[in-house]
Amino acid sequence: HVITCIQADYASKKDSQCLPALLEGTIANLKAVGLKVNEVLADAGYSSGEALKTLQAKKVTGYIPNFGQYKPSREGFRYYPGGDYYTCSRGVKLPFKRIKDSHDGAYRMKVYRSSSRDCRTCPLRKTCIGKSEFKKIEDTVDKSLYDEMHQRLQTRKARRMKKLRQSTVEPVIGTLVNYLGMRRVNTRGIRLANKCLLMAAVCYNLKRLLKRIGDEQKNTGKPLANLLFRLWLHLAQQAAKSGFAVADIK
Repeated sequence: HVITCIQADYASKKDSQCLPALLEGTIANLKAVGLKVNEVLADAGYSSGEALKTLQAKKVTGYIPNFGQYKPSREGFRYYPGGDYYTCSRGVKLPFKRIKDSHDGAYRMKVYRSSSRDCRTCPLRKTCIGKSEFKKIEDTVDKSLYDEMHQRLQTRKARRMKKLRQSTVEPVIGTLVNYLGMRRVNTRGIRLANKCLLMAAVCYNLKRLLKRIGDEQKNTGKPLANLLFRLWLHLAQQAAKSGFAVADIK
């Protein structure tokens, strides 16, 4: 495995806000060599309505655990998508009321609320709403996308994908941090930070390429110079495709 796209972003951004740009870059880079992105694996930090919409728009299947506040169902309540309302175990209806922003402003929430008249004489009042006069349920406006992801993550393939991510992505991050100086980026500005990350990714990919060529040459007994010459030829071909000039070796 190799790094196909890498980028730096501001610390004020969440991982989920960076996913659309990363996906765009990855799709473009792989398209240039005739490859297509069909599936994306990521951890829960990349879960958001915006990220899921981007995957849907690009027709890419995602395997991303939903964020911690997500609830696939509400105990004692049933949702009816046709009428967009909830009902409780006693049949009381909680219709959709309005859309509001979450406390941190990161999500837009749909508010469902019962009538105080329905809850006033309910025998489950204390355990259900406590001192409140009505029952209120809040869901993200993108709940249907989260529900779809939740169902996909229950499959056997999703469990295999999780193990695949842990065995491929995590070691790459560890190598960048521990061996290629990416524990901290000591530059000013996002442009230079991206340059540092790009050079680290190039070093990582060259290391993988050298290992691949070395494995192929292992049984031939050819010297290291031949391995390096093959590497130079590969880089020259890639540079020529990109329009860069490569000096001749004498």
